Amino acid sequence: MSASVPAGSPLAPLPRLLRAELRAGIAGLRLFVACIALAAFVLGAVWMTASALTRALEANGAILLGGDVAVSVVNAPLDAALVARLAALGPMSGVAELRTTAQADAVRAPVEVKAVDDVYPLAGSVAIAGAASLHDALASRDGTPGAVLEPAALARLGVSPGDTIMLGGADFAVRGVLVREPDRLSAGRFLVGPRVLVGMEPAREAGLIGAQTLVDWRYRLVAPDGVSPEALAERVRALAPERGWELETPADAGDRIREVAARLATFLGLAAFVSLAIGLAGAFAGARAWIGRRTRTIALYRLSGAEPALVLALHAAIVALAAAIGIALGLALGAGVAATLMDLLAERLHLGWRGRDLLPAAALATLTLAIGLVGACAPSLAAAARTPPGAAMRSADAPPVPARRDALIGLVALALALLLAILATPRAELAAGAAIGLAFAAATIGAAGFGLARLARRLRPRSFVARIALGALAEPGAAATRAVALGIGIAGITAVIATQASLATALRGELPERIPDLVLLDVQPGQIEAVRGRIGSDPALGGVQASPFMRATITAVNGVPAEEALVRADKAWVIEGDRSFAWAAEPTGAELLAGAWWPADYEGPPLLSPEEDVQQAFDLVPGDRVTYSVLGRSFTSDVANIRKEYHRTFRPEFLLVASPEPFRNAPHSWIVSLEGETDAAVDGLVSDLARDAPGITAIDVRRIVEELARIVEGATLASLAVAGVLLVAGALTLAAIVAAEVDSRRRQAVAFTLIGASRGEIALARLGEAACVGLIAAVVGGGAGLSIAGWIVLDALRVDWAPGVGALLLPLALGTLAALAAGAAGGLGAAPRGRGQLVRLLAQ
Repeated sequence: MSASVPAGSPLAPLPRLLRAELRAGIAGLRLFVACIALAAFVLGAVWMTASALTRALEANGAILLGGDVAVSVVNAPLDAALVARLAALGPMSGVAELRTTAQADAVRAPVEVKAVDDVYPLAGSVAIAGAASLHDALASRDGTPGAVLEPAALARLGVSPGDTIMLGGADFAVRGVLVREPDRLSAGRFLVGPRVLVGMEPAREAGLIGAQTLVDWRYRLVAPDGVSPEALAERVRALAPERGWELETPADAGDRIREVAARLATFLGLAAFVSLAIGLAGAFAGARAWIGRRTRTIALYRLSGAEPALVLALHAAIVALAAAIGIALGLALGAGVAATLMDLLAERLHLGWRGRDLLPAAALATLTLAIGLVGACAPSLAAAARTPPGAAMRSADAPPVPARRDALIGLVALALALLLAILATPRAELAAGAAIGLAFAAATIGAAGFGLARLARRLRPRSFVARIALGALAEPGAAATRAVALGIGIAGITAVIATQASLATALRGELPERIPDLVLLDVQPGQIEAVRGRIGSDPALGGVQASPFMRATITAVNGVPAEEALVRADKAWVIEGDRSFAWAAEPTGAELLAGAWWPADYEGPPLLSPEEDVQQAFDLVPGDRVTYSVLGRSFTSDVANIRKEYHRTFRPEFLLVASPEPFRNAPHSWIVSLEGETDAAVDGLVSDLARDAPGITAIDVRRIVEELARIVEGATLASLAVAGVLLVAGALTLAAIVAAEVDSRRRQAVAFTLIGASRGEIALARLGEAACVGLIAAVVGGGAGLSIAGWIVLDALRVDWAPGVGALLLPLALGTLAALAAGAAGGLGAAPRGRGQLVRLLAQ
């Protein structure tokens, strides 16, 4: 006897009885354990990965940014006086980032160059293979400066440490391999090539940094002793020049990755939420089936003098142990997946993370599952404990019906578990919408089940098979319970599959039908006509679009500061730093949504053509006035027209286009896009430019599109894998329901056999009964799942609704499969297969 239980307590025999039960094993709860383990696996993998990534981004904010405060400008660096004032505020480092083409012998490849000063990095450390330190690797030796290249750059150029590459107009010696770049995520643009680190002065001497080169200048500061990062940020903000700049703090570092992570976590969080709902439905069915099989055992306990509290405590302890095993298995697998994903992300993003960052999410998943399992199992356990011994003996293997109070307690616990899951999703409103949809589906399915039972009680068919089927459907709550358990799974799986299909379609739609094969950057004004001539001389090249390329910052609208003039917060990115700017005499070819283009010979004050995103950000109309900064000078122009946006075309698109004067004579470069009928024609142009104009950067869009296509394919496969896991969870729930069918129908099948019914007639009756339940679950659950997915896709994710034929047919397929499986198991599986089995069943 355990010392923890008082000698006179009704629970005194509990330890001894529990040991005896455990020695007999808990194999009867294997489906219960499997349902819980799968739910814990999905919940743990999603929540632990999202938590670890979020914590890693927060903990490494200063390292990712490169300091406590960073300011960025484009084209021209800050003037020396302002730089000196910034340096007086604390330790400062400056870097310059640009795109160019690296060449090794005859091989050329676009690269992302970062020119660093002598104190870089202020925060974190650069990891290099093959060199003692970064600045040792970048130092000039025998008149040749050094460079550090990413492995991808080494592979594309076919070089290794010790070789020489050309950047701009100078040679650089490859001195090491870049393993980790601490501020990689601070890059403010899409990286079209691998990273190359060089020194600031060698970059200037090589002509990489010039008046007409598109360069991102970044200045990072660290708060000195006695000054908080917040105070430093305010002091830096007070020095903002008229031309504007983009100021960031560690909270802003990696914001694009945060946004992508939040969207991914939201979709996977919805899948985890659905997995939790399906898992709890399966746990409910599994526990109910197990308790039904133990009805006679419970009766014997009661007849032996066991109090209801002892019976409840014993079975609750067994179920709790099985639940702990399932949760432990699922979370262990989930932690392994999360750790693997974090290692891959850390390597890809140059990000550090800690294993203990997985623990808070694991604890939350454990708590959520534990509360949910209390709600799923408590009603059946309490009902079994309260059932009188005589009634239990008469009910055979039928699960006891819970009291209304116990059912209400279970519903409250389930609601609390789902609430925790909702709050754990980055966008809780999406999970809340899914929860409301599932709850509505459950209520509708339950009401339909009760309505079916009432109808079954009124009908008086002559057929023996029909009487069997209708008699089973007429049992109070039986059809409703099974339909709800099955319908929740169908609704959740359908919602995720339909959402996945719409997202996959949207991702594929991100790739335009017509894209350029090559984009040329840093084409100087004196080179543009020669480039046009070379392209025009080859009939296999065409589709040329050439535009002057500059950068501008919007500072005010109609005299109101841009931050205050915004009318749509989701368009705030248009005023965050420098944005694309061009001048043009002729229309760009984009559709005009309002206004008219200026005359080709217009030479008056500059007019402006904002793109649609800018119009939406400020609710612009032709005639409004926009103030913007270009190359450090401020201009105020009237809005002449509004252009339609054409994102994701890989062609030059500009947020602002102005009339030519006075910008045509300002320092600028050109950007050219073109198409080629053959790869040979494109490669020949690249080769000629490498020889005749080495300063021009050629971006091979074909490689980028191939990489994006692989990303889209990977995202589609990943979402299909998530859907596959949910299908497995649904299959386990179905198996639990089928197991309950076999147990609850076995004695009925024996009775029907004794009065002359064949196994085929019993199976046909059970199939008809299961078909009615499956039809309700499929129609209502499928409709609810499609409705939930439609709301998520259209209102939350804001992509086109494209569920696909598969998502539309899936509910009927799942309902049919469930009906066939339950009918076969409840009929053929429950009916005796001969006289020997009939005698054994009668002897039980």
